[in-house]
Amino acid sequence: MANVSNPRKQFNFSIQIAEAPIQPFLCQEVDLPEINIESTSHGDTNHDIKTGGRVIVGNTTIQKIMTTSGADNYFYDWALLVADTVLGGGLTPDQYKRTVIISELAEDGISVINTWVLAGCWPTRINGQKLNRLSSDNSIESVELSVDKPEKL
Repeated sequence: MANVSNPRKQFNFSIQIAEAPIQPFLCQEVDLPEINIESTSHGDTNHDIKTGGRVIVGNTTIQKIMTTSGADNYFYDWALLVADTVLGGGLTPDQYKRTVIISELAEDGISVINTWVLAGCWPTRINGQKLNRLSSDNSIESVELSVDKPEKL
């Protein structure tokens, strides 16, 4: 008997938007946000004492996104909540910021290896779809999300 490979095996990450009543998205690559802590120098002697300052959190990039429930307009609709070019504005941050849960999946596509919770997310860039009639893995190429606070569970 031949072994049948899982066609979703290459989609190693599950993306769940906590406030959205939709199935999780699957994706192939995730660049988690970079965290930088500024150094602040001070002191009253002849040398500086450095202490931690402001925390700067970078963006996260999700690449090769595949929908599992057919909601392929979700990221586009979400971006319109932030800035609608037709209406000339968007909602307030407390209305468009969402919590994104990223789970790294094992090879079985079900077991979770690692989980990250990204709070205060909103889309800052959506790269268009690369359509190919000969391929069944049509997906959104990439979405970049602004992140307020990342946490690894």
